[in-house]
Formats: sequence, C-alpha cells, structure tokens
Amino acid sequence: MSYVDGIVRWSDGGELADGAPAGCAAGDFPVVRYDLSRLAREIDRDVFARGPASLWRYAPLLSAQHPENAVTLGEGWTPLVPMPRLGESIGCGRLWAKDEGRNPSGTFKDRGASVAVTRLRELGVKTVVHNSSGNAGGSWALYAARAGLRCVNLLPADAPPASLAQSLLAGADTVILDGPWQSSGAMVASAAADEGWFNMGTLKEPHRVEGKKTMGLEIAEQLGWRLPDAIVYPTGGGVGAIAMYKAFRELQALGWVEKGPLPRLLVTQYAGCAPIVRAFDEGADHAEVWTELDVLPGGLKSTRPPGDRAVLELLRETGGAAIAVPTAEALRAVAEIARREGLFPCPEAATTIAGLTQAFARGTLDREAEIVVLLTGSGLKSVPQLPATGARTVPEGGRLSR
Repeated sequence: MSYVDGIVRWSDGGELADGAPAGCAAGDFPVVRYDLSRLAREIDRDVFARGPASLWRYAPLLSAQHPENAVTLGEGWTPLVPMPRLGESIGCGRLWAKDEGRNPSGTFKDRGASVAVTRLRELGVKTVVHNSSGNAGGSWALYAARAGLRCVNLLPADAPPASLAQSLLAGADTVILDGPWQSSGAMVASAAADEGWFNMGTLKEPHRVEGKKTMGLEIAEQLGWRLPDAIVYPTGGGVGAIAMYKAFRELQALGWVEKGPLPRLLVTQYAGCAPIVRAFDEGADHAEVWTELDVLPGGLKSTRPPGDRAVLELLRETGGAAIAVPTAEALRAVAEIARREGLFPCPEAATTIAGLTQAFARGTLDREAEIVVLLTGSGLKSVPQLPATGARTVPEGGRLSR
C-alpha cells in the first residue's frame, strides 16, 4: 500500500506532476509528500524489524507504488559501527560510522538508484541519462541493467577506474567528456530534451532523495529509535544531507522518535571544491559557482550544488558547520580509519573524520556528543589515489621478520 500524497516543491509545497523531471526554479527541487497521519494510524515502527535486511524494509515510506517489484541488489541496512579507538584519538567519546561502502556498487549511491529506477520503471521510462563524476554513474549503470533500462552515462576524463568499469561492463552507453566538467549538466539536459530521455541529474526528480533518506531511517532504528546529537556528512550536490533530514522530520511527525531539535549537521567538502563551505562562511543563502576545481578523481566535485539553498538552511537551522578539507588530510584520514578501526573508506568519506577533527579544534562540537559520520563509499572505489606504500620484498625462503 502506498502512502504517497503527492509530489511537491521543496520551497513552498506547490503541487507538481510525477513523471518527467519537474521544472523548478534554480535552487528548488521536487520532493515526495506522504500521508503521515494515515501511515501512523496503520503502521507501527516495530514492523520494520520483521522486514528485509535492505532499505526496502521501509517500503511504506518510499515512493514506489509496487515495492514487491523493487529493483534491488540488496542495498541498504549497512552497519552502524562504533569507533572507540579512533574516537579516543580525536577526543570523541561516542563516535559511530555508517559504513556505506557495503552497498552493492561500493557506495551510498545505490540507495537512490534502487528507489528511483524502481519508480521510473513503474512510470514507463525506457532510457535514463546522467552526468556523474564517477560513483553515481557506476551505480546507475548497474541498477538500470538490473531493471532492463537503457542508461547513458556522461563521465569526466578522470573518472575512477572502478566506476568507469562498472558503467562499461553493465552495458551503459558511456561517454567521456573532453572538456570542463561544469558543462556536463547542460549537456545532459540538452540530450534529454532532444532524445526524449529521462534526465537523472541531481535533484531533477524526487525519487533519489527517497532512496537516500533511508540512511537516516536506518540510523534512527539502529540507535533504538532515537537520533544522534550530530551528523557529519561529505556533500557534493547536497542530496544525501537533504534526504537524511527529510527522514528525521518524517520520523518526528510520525511520533517514532522524540520531537525536539534535529541533529546538528556538519558537512565536509574538499578545499579545492567547497562552494557550500564558502557560502556558509560568507552568510550567503546560495552557493556561487566554484571555478577553480582542484580535487581527487571521484566524488565531491559539484561546482554548483543543486541542493545548496536547502543544505545552507539545514546548517543554520541545526547550528551546524561546513568544513573544507585539503585532499592530503582526507588521504591521511583514510589511513587513520583503516589502522584504528579496520574500516576502508574512500577519501571523500574520510573527509568526515578530518572535518570532525577541525570541528573539535574550533570548539564547534561538544566532545561528549554522540556523533555519526557517514562513510559514503569504499576505498576500493579509489585505490589509485590512496597512499598505500611501504611493502617489503623478500626472496623465496627469506625471513619475514624485520
């Protein structure tokens, strides 16, 4: 049974049609509205414990009309891992990691792909077109293949090899952009209009948000139906942060978690592409285009984040912060996380720990706060960029001890 009550504009709740990407003004986007009063009367939160160990346990809070036909590869229900040794090293008493690298393609992007592809197939979409710095392209290619849809992926010349391989081997029409990445969104929009393809650009449709909001639903359930004091999230386009806080608000409206202040939101970006950090520091309500892109291959390279206004509102509403992380600090954080906790995140994800360290140094967060960092992807997606050196060579029969 679906509890969807319409597709509306984020800014003012104005009604929109599902189907073709909605024409919203810059900084605005479509979101799914639910009949939460009816859902609260008919469903108890304890029912989810009997559901599948995937994001589809939350089907009543998702936008698919027929979740029994979900396009799924087992995404979601990733572990919430305590990090006591890393927490001690940076002075944090209660630190958790949501390990999104366990998803099928190796990143949290699978959440949005699963729910969006499921709904688009219900709507009769045959071809999706997408611009991605890497991870989303690999994910969309795999889920489109699972659904029997055609996928056209526009990727940058420095797309991570793992994501490029996923796109190619899954049969996506994979196109490399020989030019500035800032032009990729306009190219996809033009192709969609000319060819009748569905534009899956960031926040062009509402269903990817619904998939990604399951990160927030899972955090609440895994903490015993309560919210942490703070969330630390690496953001490019802003979708994941917007989605999690949509989940938190829906949970409060349903009465499934305690009403009160939302968790403080800290977002991290690479110092070489930090439009949201700059806008936050300047007190602006939107982010200007970032022109001097200098980041590692992979995620966090959105030069004009489509969700900038919403993320900036969340930061200020929750008393949060936006922190720029040099790539060298992100790479060091990958090694620290691996050495101290045995987790293996990609550099984008590791910006959360580097940023959290900065936040403590600035006095932005209480060190006794309960904090969840989102490790959004696996280090296996970024192996060529990682500083993995220092192996020794010995001859056959040689001594392994130093």
